[in-house]
Amino acid sequence: MAEIVKANASLLKGTGFTKRRHAFNRQTQCGVIHVVNFWQHPKEPPAWTEVPGLRVRRYGTFRIDFGVYVPEITRSHTPRSAWINEYDCHFRRTIGQLQGIETGDVWWPLDDPEASTWSTTALTTYGLPWLERFSDHDAIYEAFEAEGPLPLGMSPAGPLDIAEMLSGLGRNAPARAVLEQYVATPVANPSHAEYLKEYLPKIGHADLVGLVRSEPRT
Repeated sequence: MAEIVKANASLLKGTGFTKRRHAFNRQTQCGVIHVVNFWQHPKEPPAWTEVPGLRVRRYGTFRIDFGVYVPEITRSHTPRSAWINEYDCHFRRTIGQLQGIETGDVWWPLDDPEASTWSTTALTTYGLPWLERFSDHDAIYEAFEAEGPLPLGMSPAGPLDIAEMLSGLGRNAPARAVLEQYVATPVANPSHAEYLKEYLPKIGHADLVGLVRSEPRT
């Protein structure tokens, strides 16, 4: 894994990334941070059994994950340090997802002689262009408006995060519009409805609590 990361380090550093072990961070001018992570699949536990077509042994393979961290979004958690890990990000995609693979993902054998070449092609063709889409807050908001949260690798509650970002930037009117649109649709999980009833007053939108509804149970 270290050799494959090293083979791509010059490319990533040349586009503004800094390196920590198998991961890279790049901060844009507005403070948004792009993340590239070379993820080696861990070894399966001793009792683990491979089931063809259901559970496949992945030890000895790797994939590349990409993420975008927005400092104004703190609703769910805050990173433990200035270094941003892929799991800290608010927008997250794997290389397979960026290639349009609907099920599973792309895992490349570490011992394949073409592994470094494949990873470089994956970075330049899919990963880096995807990250470039999120160069600043305006681009992030435009992508959200165009596609919604799920295609961008956000959670279904992603609109709450976008509203928090906009509020953090002092853009209260569009933040309010995002929240209004979000609560206009019944939520599938009753516990999330209860969360909204507590969360909305905390951010100054108590009047929206009355609009929160859960989908009827079948």
